[in-house]
Amino acid sequence: MQDIELVINQINKLHIYNEVLNEIKDELEDFLKNTNMDTIEFANSVMFNEEIKANNLIEGYADDIESIDDIVKTNLKNQTAKNNKEQRILNLYNGYKYILKNPQIDKANLKKLYYILSKNLLSDYDLSHMGEYYRNEPVYIFYSDSPYVEPDQGINFNEIDNYMNNLFEYINHNNKFDTKTDFYIKSQIIHFYFVYIHPYFDVNGRTSRTISMWYLLNNEIYPYIIFNRGINFSKNIYYKNIRNTIKYSDITIFLKYMLETVKVELEKEYLIINIESLTQKLSDLEKQTLNYILSMKSDINLKTFSAFYRRFNELKKLKEINQSLLEPLFDKKILLKTGYTSSKISYNGENNFKFEINRNYLDNDPKKIKRLKLQ
Repeated sequence: MQDIELVINQINKLHIYNEVLNEIKDELEDFLKNTNMDTIEFANSVMFNEEIKANNLIEGYADDIESIDDIVKTNLKNQTAKNNKEQRILNLYNGYKYILKNPQIDKANLKKLYYILSKNLLSDYDLSHMGEYYRNEPVYIFYSDSPYVEPDQGINFNEIDNYMNNLFEYINHNNKFDTKTDFYIKSQIIHFYFVYIHPYFDVNGRTSRTISMWYLLNNEIYPYIIFNRGINFSKNIYYKNIRNTIKYSDITIFLKYMLETVKVELEKEYLIINIESLTQKLSDLEKQTLNYILSMKSDINLKTFSAFYRRFNELKKLKEINQSLLEPLFDKKILLKTGYTSSKISYNGENNFKFEINRNYLDNDPKKIKRLKLQ
């Protein structure tokens, strides 16, 4: 067991059982060898539309990736938003642009980042009860929709400054690690601890995940910045692991979860990059569609894919999902129809069709693809 110089519940040091993580750490290090993800170009290619969507989606905002692209392009020059949805998206875009400049992670620069991420989103109460840097009142964290489940609380507001100073010291101390995965593990300890402190009334989650990306970028650890995506496929486990970490002062299971989910996302990204290299440039929407197909466990057909898509996006009709998401990939021969089901498609009365990714484009290298179950 290793203690970390960060305190939970005023007296317990956060601790970690490193031996539990060794197998997945080794798997990730082996995976990263001979990939083209370890570049700033990769970071720039995935950080905006895809990661803006993933970070906001964890908070329950299911914005279409196409609308994110439109909002950013439309509002980029004048930086004016018509509503909260546009503001959330613009704020994350501007926040990512800020951390890409690699400023030091400290109290003053975090204040700048939080101002960017929370711009025009805070209530009058929140604004009137904020101190120079952090909240001046208790904050309640609701993990359940049930009125009978009491919310958790962030730490006492009188203690926030000390806790945050300890976090800044931890962030900026002893960053000489042997592997990129060690940097990723530290980024997720930062992620958790910021959520634990909950220094603001709102936008704590997005800020915690953005500060983790900031730490990775400052240390040139580019592949792992896609960690937000994996959380969205198992949010209940994510929140459960955060709460258990607070309860037991043991961050091991949270870290194992974050290592395993990012490995799955890296495998999917590896396959999508390979498909693109063998065919033609893919749009963000096409990449997202392939990501969803690779995320589905079995029985992939138009109806099951549409149901899966609707879990993470604004509502679209079956016909629109087929025409805008699937047909472009059929036209490129990246997707192939494999048969039909007995059920009918509502908009044309034809039988529902099954499909798969063209196996000629799937690099199912067993040294790389260990967690995805490719059909």
